Amino acid sequence: MAEGRRSRAGWFLLIFLILVLVLGQVRWFLQKLYPITYVDEIGYHAWQRGVDPFLVYAVMYVESRLIPQAVSHRGARGLMQIMPDTARWIAKEMGIEDFHEDMLSDPGINISMGTWYLGSLYREFGADDVIVLAAYNAGRGNVARWLEEAVWSGKVTDVEQIPFPETREYVQRVLRIRDWYRYIYGGQWPRRNGGGEMATWGF
Repeated sequence: MAEGRRSRAGWFLLIFLILVLVLGQVRWFLQKLYPITYVDEIGYHAWQRGVDPFLVYAVMYVESRLIPQAVSHRGARGLMQIMPDTARWIAKEMGIEDFHEDMLSDPGINISMGTWYLGSLYREFGADDVIVLAAYNAGRGNVARWLEEAVWSGKVTDVEQIPFPETREYVQRVLRIRDWYRYIYGGQWPRRNGGGEMATWGF
């Protein structure tokens, strides 16, 4: 009987190891299909601001499809689709001198400013990804009013309460993409070390 238990334990261990190996290969394959663009820029600025880099990447993906020169019909610009008026305020807060809106087409500057802005929303609304994303899309004033007037609870389970259909869809899309990339990369944000190989940030 003891031998039977040992045999079953051995089979369970073998199956477990096979699953780990297969999952690792699947993730390796998915990482080739879904590489992360601007990996070091996002990692650095997210680390500086204490923001989830996967969230930053998901915002970039939904906002601009990763096109640095993207301009919306409303005038939002760059990878993270920052409005010029908002960008001027961010530049003042960050101490960026001689700012002009054409600078928003520079990936490094856009990621730096967009990540700073996300960080400011976290400071205002607390550590809640759903509320922060809604504020990034609909404006902090609208979201503050929705919460104050109990139009929206602020919970992801009540996202259908958000008055703006665009914002409802935006929040859901960003969260889906964030979770997808977190899964692919095992929750570890990659970066290139000095030899050009991949390492991870210590988030």
